[in-house]
Amino acid sequence: MNKAPKNYIHWLFTDHYFKSGQGKLKFIAQLFGIFLAFYIPGPVIEEYLYHDAALPAVIGIFIATYGFCFGLMFQPYNIYKRISLRNKSKK
Repeated sequence: MNKAPKNYIHWLFTDHYFKSGQGKLKFIAQLFGIFLAFYIPGPVIEEYLYHDAALPAVIGIFIATYGFCFGLMFQPYNIYKRISLRNKSKK
């Protein structure tokens, strides 16, 4: 029986996100990361421009926010690539 996923999107939403509780938490965390990516810039820039926030702290906040978001996006893709390569090598 061939267990190779048909395509990335189908695998992402069926096997990876919604097959286990950990996958559901990853999906919720991804939604939270996307929300933060849109919410965080306004208050952080305002704090830097009009108050007393240091530039390294502002840069660190952006690196942490977007690193979290991109990491959660690309981690499933790397898993999918390894599964696809493993299935191709078994043929």
